[in-house]
Amino acid sequence: MAVKEREKDLRELEEMSQRSETAIANKMAMAAYTIICVIICLAYVLEVVKGARTVPYVLLTFLLGLAPVAAGWVIYSKRNDTPAVKHIVVGGFGLFYTFLLFTAQNELVFTYALTILVAITVFKSRRIIGIFGWSVVAENIIVSVIKIKNAADPKAILATIEIQVILMIVITIFLIMVSKVNIEFEQIRMAGIHLQERKAQMLTDRILEVTERMSGTIETVSSEMETLKESVDRTVDSMEEVSTGTSESSDAVQRQLLKTEEIQEHVSDVEKAAAVINENVKNTGDAVKEGTTHIDELNTLTREVDQVGKDVAAALEVFKQTTSKMNTITDIITDVASETSLLSLNASIEAARAGDAGRGFAVVASEISGLATQTTEATGNIVSLIENITSQLDTMVDTIQRLIRTGAEESRCAEQTAASFNTISESVQVIEKHSEDLADVVTSLASANREIVDSIQTISAITEEVTAHASETHDASVHNQSIVDGINNLVAELNEDAVELKA
Repeated sequence: MAVKEREKDLRELEEMSQRSETAIANKMAMAAYTIICVIICLAYVLEVVKGARTVPYVLLTFLLGLAPVAAGWVIYSKRNDTPAVKHIVVGGFGLFYTFLLFTAQNELVFTYALTILVAITVFKSRRIIGIFGWSVVAENIIVSVIKIKNAADPKAILATIEIQVILMIVITIFLIMVSKVNIEFEQIRMAGIHLQERKAQMLTDRILEVTERMSGTIETVSSEMETLKESVDRTVDSMEEVSTGTSESSDAVQRQLLKTEEIQEHVSDVEKAAAVINENVKNTGDAVKEGTTHIDELNTLTREVDQVGKDVAAALEVFKQTTSKMNTITDIITDVASETSLLSLNASIEAARAGDAGRGFAVVASEISGLATQTTEATGNIVSLIENITSQLDTMVDTIQRLIRTGAEESRCAEQTAASFNTISESVQVIEKHSEDLADVVTSLASANREIVDSIQTISAITEEVTAHASETHDASVHNQSIVDGINNLVAELNEDAVELKA
């Protein structure tokens, strides 16, 4: 980037050095000359509009002011550094200024010369400034003398004329002094440029000497750098293989570690499951033992219930026989009541036959008849009750018989359940033994797997450390390779620069 900027600066300096100072000065002077002449001509056009000047006078003004300007631009277009432009500007404007000065009605027209005096300083010529300046001073003195002679009161215009002449003299002197100072400044700058050229020449000679020595050194360094580059390339290739191998080993170890950790998790789960199974098997064994005890108790209770049912059935049978006897008694009571009712009827008949003497007997017979009727009703009620009791006893007997059969079936099922519990107890004992063996195996497997995990983690850490060092070494080698390439490029560029400096 810096080289390109330096080359751009050099091109600009070359283009600037090829430009002519005279051409630039001619262009600036012609531009100023054109501007002042055009402005003056336009001002005189306004004079015609106001009626202060005639048209022929203004046409003559245009001819004297613009004709030299046109001629100067034609000459400049053909050759921009010709000295003729300088003479046209000074002479043409001098002629135009003389015409305006001697024909003007305004006393300030003398100031037009100031603009050209400033403009011609670009020519850096005290001779041109002096000729034009002193000519303008002389013309102003002549015009002032004429004005004094023609004035009705010379003293009234004398102060203005003095200022006009003094101003032109002072400006001319100042411009000559400024031109002189600029020339001296330019001489000082040229002397400095010559000094810098001589120093640059001496520096160039010194650079050529150093360049010759550098060429030999650069060739030696280039040869050594080629050797170093080959070594670094081999190192980079080797480190790439090492890095690749360690990376693959690290990946394999990581995968194995993940699988081993998964196995460890499964082993832990199995260990937990085995512990749970072992605990549940023990609980099941205890429950089976307790269930067996309860089954034995249930068998005992079932046999007792069966015996009680049989006893109740026997008692109900006896009670049933008693109710049958009660029916016999009620039949006897019913017969007695029927006989008593028949006897009371016969007694009533006999009392009626006896007349008054049998009334008392008739009352007794009536009461006996009532008692017989009540006895018959009560006996019917008792019979009804006995029948209900008999019916309920039959139902109770049937129920108790079913209860006895159910108890027998329950007793049989309890015996079968007790037998099943015995089988389950034996199986649980076998399972408990194998569960304990499984727990021992799982514990050993978990311990061994943890040792494997620890070993794999250690290997993984070592592999990762080796991979990291290999990667760092590879990166450093690649960086060194890029540095070596950069140095080789710099050496090549330096060699080319040295050859170019020698050339």
